[in-house]
Amino acid sequence: MIEDIDIRELFLDILAIVKFELRFYKDKQSPMFERIVKTRVFQQKLQKLKDFINTYFEIMYKDEDSPINQAALKAQLDNIALITNYYNDLSGFYKDHTKMLISKEKLHNLIDYSHIEILFIIFTGILDWEHYKSSLIFPNDKQKEKILKEFLNKIAGSEIKNIDDIIDLEQSIDSFVKNVEVEL
Repeated sequence: MIEDIDIRELFLDILAIVKFELRFYKDKQSPMFERIVKTRVFQQKLQKLKDFINTYFEIMYKDEDSPINQAALKAQLDNIALITNYYNDLSGFYKDHTKMLISKEKLHNLIDYSHIEILFIIFTGILDWEHYKSSLIFPNDKQKEKILKEFLNKIAGSEIKNIDDIIDLEQSIDSFVKNVEVEL
C-alpha cells in the first residue's frame, strides 16, 4: 500500500472482504457449506483476505524506525497472540516478547494456516487501527487518511446490518468519496 494508492480501489477491496465475511457467516448455516468452501471463488476470496493482511503487516515491518509502525506492529502481534492462544498463557507474561516470539516468518505461517474466522478477527483489528489510530496506509496524506476514517466509520455504523447494505455502500462509493473530499 503506497501513497499513490487509488482510495476508491482500496474501499472496494475492503468492501469485498466485508461482504465475503458476511456471506461466510450466512453460508455457514447452509447444508452446502462444505461444498461452498471448496469452490474456486471462495478460495480466491480467502486468498485476497490473506493478501490484504500480509500486505498490511509488510507496511508495519517496513519502517522499523517509525514509532507508529512499531506500536501498530506490537498491537497487532499482541492481538494475534491472544486470538490464536499462541502462548497458551493468559497471564500476559510473554506480552513484552511478542515480537521476538512471533517472527515475521511465523506470522506469515499463522496467516496462511489460520482458520478463516481468525483471519476475519485479524482483519477487523487492522481496520480498527486504521479507524482509531494514525493510518499506516496513508501516513503522509492526511486528506486520504480522513477519507479512510470516514469510510471505516460508515462501515462500522448502524446502517450496515447485512450484505445488501454493503452492496448499497459499494454502489455509492464514488459519491461517498466525492462528498468527503468536498467536506475537506
